[in-house]
Amino acid sequence: MADGSVVSLAAALRRLHDEPAFQLLRAENLAAIVAILHEQLGGTQRLRAAPEFLEQLTEDLAELRGAGFDLPRSAQEYLGDWVRQGLIVRRPAEGREETVELSPSAQQAVRFVAALHTPRSSVTSSRLSNVVDMLERLSRDTDPEKESRLAVLYRERDVLAAEIEAVEQGRFEPLSDDVALERLSEVLRLASEIPGDFARVSADFEKLNRELREQIIRQAGSRGDVLAEVFSGVDLIDESEAGRTFAAFFALVLNPDVAGALDAAVDGVLDRDFAGALTSQEAFLLRHLLTMLQSESTQVRSVMTGFSRSLRRFVETREYREHRRLAGALDNAKSVALRAAQRVRPLTPLRLSLDTSSFPMSSVGTWKLRNPADARSTAPVTAQPSGVLDLEALRLQVRESEIDFAELRAAVVDTLNRQPIATVGDVLSRHPATQGLASIVGLLVLAHSVGSRAAGDEAVSWLSAQQRPRIVRVGRYLFTKIPAEWKVTG
Repeated sequence: MADGSVVSLAAALRRLHDEPAFQLLRAENLAAIVAILHEQLGGTQRLRAAPEFLEQLTEDLAELRGAGFDLPRSAQEYLGDWVRQGLIVRRPAEGREETVELSPSAQQAVRFVAALHTPRSSVTSSRLSNVVDMLERLSRDTDPEKESRLAVLYRERDVLAAEIEAVEQGRFEPLSDDVALERLSEVLRLASEIPGDFARVSADFEKLNRELREQIIRQAGSRGDVLAEVFSGVDLIDESEAGRTFAAFFALVLNPDVAGALDAAVDGVLDRDFAGALTSQEAFLLRHLLTMLQSESTQVRSVMTGFSRSLRRFVETREYREHRRLAGALDNAKSVALRAAQRVRPLTPLRLSLDTSSFPMSSVGTWKLRNPADARSTAPVTAQPSGVLDLEALRLQVRESEIDFAELRAAVVDTLNRQPIATVGDVLSRHPATQGLASIVGLLVLAHSVGSRAAGDEAVSWLSAQQRPRIVRVGRYLFTKIPAEWKVTG
């Protein structure tokens, strides 16, 4: 043990004894607490309103007690304990409500304990392939020599050209379901860790905000010197290492090309046969991956912007001067105490009384009104010219987000004009489902509202986004008459 690695690691872990993660792992009701925190705050919805979380927590506690768990305290008491222990962070939100979320340390502990229930094999070919690919890309991108870098790019070009030629000639085979599921499991594992990464980024911004405020308070000089030092044309939080890293990720997530490619890839994967082996939770995570990334990054961006503005107001409103005066008084008191300690023992009676502070009672009339100008934005407001509205593009966007009932009603009217009675399948045989499964659902809604239920069922079909045929059996409904309002709109 020449290098002292065991001792240094043990000392470092002992300093983490009071960390929220260690407290959670030592909790008496570890299983129940982890189950609650994992289900309510450990999934894709990392941030929840405090009243909503309390309501769900009350229901979870009642259900756990019914299953034999000893949980004697109320939901409010458990939430208060978790906030004091650092497992949950409460933040003010718009209005009078608060939000709750897991702290970064609690995120790691909850994910670790929950993973013990459903362990994944860590020795997989996909993980090894990812490591090799990243190392090869890192070696190529950091190579300062032109010749060797070109040689690597030429080899990649030749491999890609050979693969394109093989596909053109039909000499290729899709991945087997086992290998595809293995790679998809690795993607889901990485995606499940993203909320914890965002929590750590928010914690880094909070730490940076505190450090900058301490720097301003300890820095000597006038207000003009502080402004010149802290805001010399840049925002320190935006220009910090964490700020620059997150800004690059934020721009990538909001890039329309990246978002479109990710959506297309998710649709393609979920349309494969092997995707049927996914659980409902895994399929939900994959389907809403882009939404989660954009929502989480927007929230972190809002936190970072809020810290930047509050730090600027902290200097511009001279609030820092009061904090600096208080810091100076504390330093003077410490200095006097150190000099006195050389002559007076700590336990020596001083025969002095010290009045403790108390909460001052005052009239409502003494309260000061809030000045909205304190929250003003210092950045200039720029006007952007608006373009000409493209009605056709707007119609296509609405069509992608909603079922086109006008088209479906017109299809039913046209079918009934050709035959006296029609089923959903008859309508689809004359007018294919242009919106895929959405058209099927829309026709069933119309049939349920204006048609009549008949005995038996029938098969209806449509094409997926990848133009692959899909068939499902639905209840048999009959369209017999055209509603009066349809004749007008149709």
